[in-house]
Amino acid sequence: MSQIDVENRRAEAEAHIRATVMNEICEVMHRAGLPPMAVLRLAARSIGTIYREMAEAHSGIDPCPCGWRPSPATDMEVLKSALATACHRRRTDDLRLMQIAGRA
Repeated sequence: MSQIDVENRRAEAEAHIRATVMNEICEVMHRAGLPPMAVLRLAARSIGTIYREMAEAHSGIDPCPCGWRPSPATDMEVLKSALATACHRRRTDDLRLMQIAGRA
């Protein structure tokens, strides 16, 4: 698989996850009447819980055969870095890399 194929698969996966999470966050804010930061905090806690469950499935006597071995300290740094990077708007002049803002 080429590097372009890998990048395309990652971009598609990220777009899918982002759209799904955005829809759910909006739904929770609407139904629960909670402010955005409260819901984002709950989403972050949920990601932490998902990490812990995945780490448990990949540890112990009979771990998942995929080969990933959790390293909580390193993994948390990777997740923190990803969150910090994503929180800052990146400006780009390359139209192919710009995020779609809506529909015409």
